[in-house]
Amino acid sequence: MPSLRSQPIINLITHQPSGHELFHSALRYQSMQSHEGTHRDALEDIVQFIEDHHFNTPIFINISSALISESNRFFRQVKNALKRLQDANKAISLEFTEESAGATFEKRVRCLEPLCQQIILDDFSSLSSNLDRLMRIQPNAVKLDHILLRTLSSDHQYHGIYAALIELFARLQIDVIAEGIENNSQYQWLRSHGVHQGQGYYLGPPRIQAVF
Repeated sequence: MPSLRSQPIINLITHQPSGHELFHSALRYQSMQSHEGTHRDALEDIVQFIEDHHFNTPIFINISSALISESNRFFRQVKNALKRLQDANKAISLEFTEESAGATFEKRVRCLEPLCQQIILDDFSSLSSNLDRLMRIQPNAVKLDHILLRTLSSDHQYHGIYAALIELFARLQIDVIAEGIENNSQYQWLRSHGVHQGQGYYLGPPRIQAVF
């Protein structure tokens, strides 16, 4: 049966949760490989769960970039869901996944922006499509893909890229959330380089929240 899991996003300075990301088990694989109906059902499960429970931190929800731009029905569902949660005084941050998006993506993100707390570009890596999307939607924050943490090693061929990206986002006034923190050395490096939010097994693993 499908289930929900949550993982805390931790303030690396205070060590307190600054939010929780909700994952639906039906979407555990790449979003673009899942049927639209699966996304619609998963979103309704997530929204119902948020409405029924009290959260004292913002909730982060993953949304398929491809479906937002390609499906009028899915876009309307997301918009209506955000209105429901806004009316219920729930703080929601939208994370847009890394799939390629159509021509309507930017316009639809702008329509959703007033209904949520943050727009976040998820799984940011070195792909040029991400750079293009970054400039088009100008998100409040980006999640740096966990693979990029490997570049912290001094013998990695792309050593220094993480620090360069942090500097870029600081200049653009875009917050950085580090994904996939697995050990204390990564945690300490991120703190010392001005990254204030992160998630990963070192900080707290995903936990089952509900079963339907």
